Amino acid sequence: MLERTGLSLNRRQFLAATGLTAIALPLAACGSGGGGAGPTGSSPSGAGTTSGAGGTSGGAAPAAGTAVMVIDADPPTLNPGLTTDYTISTNIAAKVFEGLVWLDPDGKPQPELATSWETSDDQLTYTFHLRKGVTWHDGKPFGAADVKWSYQTGLAQNSRAQGALAHVASIDTPDDTTVVIKLSEPYAPFLTQMKVFDCPILPQHVYGTGDMSTNPANQAPTGTAPFKFDSWSHGSSVTLVGYDKHWDADQPKLGKLIMSVITDPSQRTSALTTGQADFVGAYYLATTDVPKLKQDPNVTVRTQSAIPALDFMAMNEKTKILADVKVRQAFAFAIDRKRIVQQAVAGLAVEGKGSFGNGFPWMYDEKDSYDTLYPLDLAKAKDLLSQAGVPAGTTLRLAYYSQNAKFQSTAEIVKDNLNQIGITVTLMPMETAVFKETVYAKRDYDLMLQSFTSSGDPAIGYHRLYVTNKTNAPNVNATGYTNATVDQLLTKAGEESDRTKRGEYYVQAQQILNKDVPTLILFDELQADAYSTKLQGLYAGQNPDDQWGKVSIS
Repeated sequence: MLERTGLSLNRRQFLAATGLTAIALPLAACGSGGGGAGPTGSSPSGAGTTSGAGGTSGGAAPAAGTAVMVIDADPPTLNPGLTTDYTISTNIAAKVFEGLVWLDPDGKPQPELATSWETSDDQLTYTFHLRKGVTWHDGKPFGAADVKWSYQTGLAQNSRAQGALAHVASIDTPDDTTVVIKLSEPYAPFLTQMKVFDCPILPQHVYGTGDMSTNPANQAPTGTAPFKFDSWSHGSSVTLVGYDKHWDADQPKLGKLIMSVITDPSQRTSALTTGQADFVGAYYLATTDVPKLKQDPNVTVRTQSAIPALDFMAMNEKTKILADVKVRQAFAFAIDRKRIVQQAVAGLAVEGKGSFGNGFPWMYDEKDSYDTLYPLDLAKAKDLLSQAGVPAGTTLRLAYYSQNAKFQSTAEIVKDNLNQIGITVTLMPMETAVFKETVYAKRDYDLMLQSFTSSGDPAIGYHRLYVTNKTNAPNVNATGYTNATVDQLLTKAGEESDRTKRGEYYVQAQQILNKDVPTLILFDELQADAYSTKLQGLYAGQNPDDQWGKVSIS
């Protein structure tokens, strides 16, 4: 294993030391600088290395070169049907699995596993014509049955997929290359949600029998994308290799892609600047390091907001005082969103303007915004707490991901802000698996920090913040907030295809949500990725994690 001083190794020495199968950054070298723990063997199979049956045995990779991408924690599974965890649903799944479509930089659907499609005039029937000659990484043929099974069964536990699939009334497969999907009501972003990040296609022959949650393939997945699974060194890395039988003969251009687990944000930056890593995505990049990275001639920093995303503080209404809207409004008056933007993310954000931010201008109304309703006003906040009968010195717990620097900085500011109005905040940094268990499964928290991507449409990524939720599923509304009118308005907004009319529904919903404040939006992200100048072909898709089969390294 490499010690902390291993960060001084050059790239060739670094990869040689790991045998090209795992980035051996041990927990001792990658412990969280925020006082939290690094990966703790939360993976279903615990510590150790899992190797794929395919590996390099399927034939030589069609191109040479190894790229290293940074992630912040061990994935809970490598099956995107079981989770929307960012490391798997965004980073890994998009390299191993594919969707029916992918989105270009303008957000327009392009053919992937489907080569073409038609939509009925009433927006209720979608007919997809599938690509012929596609094989899974184990050599078995891909077909319409895989799509039908994935949508009806395989993605049942994926909350982002269900945002679209809940609208499906029936799926027919008249032949092996045709899928006809009928919706029970129109759903505006249905086609754009057929991408891998929301609705990945899984192999029925691999997952279709037995309990999917215990399937060995969760540790060694089989997909159709340009990269196939090679090995998983738990707590250290996931290694993918090029699939030489991909339907696009020009992909992949890389021979190997390594997802390196680095829990400490500062170590991620060091790995990039010393040449041990090639790509640090926005979610993992310490934004306070951006100015320094911009001065590095071997690093490119790309700032973008093509896919709006929100950082927020959710308030658990199971906690008695937080069930009182006056208390939630008091916090909205007390928390300094401008300070959070400047200090926690180095200005790479726009302070929260309302319950859906302002990343989608067509649904934003200034007159009911946070700027209008909740200017920074500590006196007003104290008055509201007094009206609610909250005594000074009341203590609340604030949960957040320990491995993400922006959450640590935000938590410190929130603690300071609320202390000024008599609320004592206990910080609870947690490793990802512990956070999911504590916040979502047990609802054992008072306040929590998290971020959600819109995935290109508010109905896909933002509705889950507010729609009534009676489950303990992760990455949905965990506040206990429920409002039938809001539910109805969001349903109508999701069904309406006319943007002007959709915007009207969202404005009405925000008039309620901005006053109820079940969740306080802290800022809209202006995302910054940092990558080695040796990488070429990035950003072919709207999402920086998409279309990595087109990426090469010099």
